[in-house]
Amino acid sequence: MNILTVSQLNRYLAFKFKEDDKLKGIYLKGEISNFKNAGHLYFTLKDSDTLIKAVMFRSNAASLRFMPENGQSVIAQGSVSVFERDGVYQLYVTDMVPDGAGNLQLEFEKLKKELEAEGLFDKAHKKPLPEFPKRVGIITSEKGAALQDMINIMSRRYPLAELVIYPSLVQGADAPASLCRALSMADCGDCDVIIIGRGGGSYEDLAAFNDRQLAYYIYHLNTPVISAVGHETDFTIADLVADLRAPTPSAAAELVVPDIADMIRLVDSLRGRTEKSFEFCLARLETKLSSLSTRLGRVSPENLLLKSSAELEMKRKRLEYAINNILTGRENALAGKVSRLESLNPLEVLKRGYTTVYKKDGEMIKSVSEVQTGDSIRIDFADGSAYASVTDTERK
Repeated sequence: MNILTVSQLNRYLAFKFKEDDKLKGIYLKGEISNFKNAGHLYFTLKDSDTLIKAVMFRSNAASLRFMPENGQSVIAQGSVSVFERDGVYQLYVTDMVPDGAGNLQLEFEKLKKELEAEGLFDKAHKKPLPEFPKRVGIITSEKGAALQDMINIMSRRYPLAELVIYPSLVQGADAPASLCRALSMADCGDCDVIIIGRGGGSYEDLAAFNDRQLAYYIYHLNTPVISAVGHETDFTIADLVADLRAPTPSAAAELVVPDIADMIRLVDSLRGRTEKSFEFCLARLETKLSSLSTRLGRVSPENLLLKSSAELEMKRKRLEYAINNILTGRENALAGKVSRLESLNPLEVLKRGYTTVYKKDGEMIKSVSEVQTGDSIRIDFADGSAYASVTDTERK
């Protein structure tokens, strides 16, 4: 006869539960009751006929996106094991979502953990954004309002940047593959930075941006990527793997290019500081020269006076030479900065023979598709404007 102690039996049962793969990583749907929050979460999951005790330890509970409560229907992920002291089996919960969140939320959390373990979200891998991008790739729906918002903002803030549109599906079963193709084209298109996103939507609408293959594409690109999915509170997988996350497409446009008006103000400030530095330097040199002249005047012997006069003249010439060198260097540096600033001025572009064309209401015309025969237009040159009527259009 094999007589066991209670501890031996409970330990054996705990071992059997632990070795059963069918009891690991299960998803269990039930209603919460007897909920207690003591850092660790203790509660019971029940359905119409049965119940099971459950516990969620503090380390796992900290990542919950909601606060559980009695009567709430949830889907819990975890493993079943035996609590040896009491000899009862219970569910050890590692993750939990409200039942209404559905499979999308569960799949998101699972994929997030897997990609995080693979290192796709590591900050060390994030690429810095260029300070003055020459070519910006935009991946979004060509029919969405988000595209026009980004074009308007970047054209106003930094008209020197070339904007290249890579149209893509942003919703539906074919959207992830479409986004991946657009990313590949943009990465090979000499873009300095890429914006990928859309103008918000429901959790289901954003599913394309929670795709595993899309995450791998973003991670392995050579070009820095800004994710702008347009959802200020919830993050997508694309947000987490991108080099920078913007809450909206408009915010991404603000982040990706500098404001040329700020640059002009900075140059003006530097010019003012340089001029003040020149004035201060000249004042010090004049004071020093005056002091030397005074000391020379106090010497009475003629020979000492002649010697001092010669030394003073030599020092004066050296000082004059040094001043001229300083002024020439500073003037050249200032001229260079002014020249670079003037090269940024859109009017300089017009002086080289280019023109800008506007509709009757003042809106800039960027494409032949925006005008029709008979439209009245205004053509701006560097030295004035001309008004014309469209007689015909020809598309290249």
